[in-house]
Amino acid sequence: MKNTIIALLVAIFLISLANLLAGLGIIGGGGAATGAHEYKVLNATQMDDIGFRAVAKEEGLEVAENGEIKFPKEIVDKIAKVNLLPRTILEVEKDGGWEFLSVTSDDHYVFRRAK
Repeated sequence: MKNTIIALLVAIFLISLANLLAGLGIIGGGGAATGAHEYKVLNATQMDDIGFRAVAKEEGLEVAENGEIKFPKEIVDKIAKVNLLPRTILEVEKDGGWEFLSVTSDDHYVFRRAK
């Protein structure tokens, strides 16, 4: 009985030690030390800002220092008819090689790129 308990304790210790070393990235391929990607998360307001700035740039409109953009009525109608989200995602992807991953339930847009 005593030998069984000692064997179990040694097995638990070895598994714990291997898990710790793998978590630190010393053995195996896992752990935080091997992160091959970096991530960028934008909220809905930031996405809107990027999209509207892209439309303003495309239409040749100036953006004020405080970030305000004055769109003429015909451009507002154009923006309302066109889905702005795909254009915004493409703008973010062009800016530094980001790849769109997903949208969270609380409207955060997740992008990643290789380090």
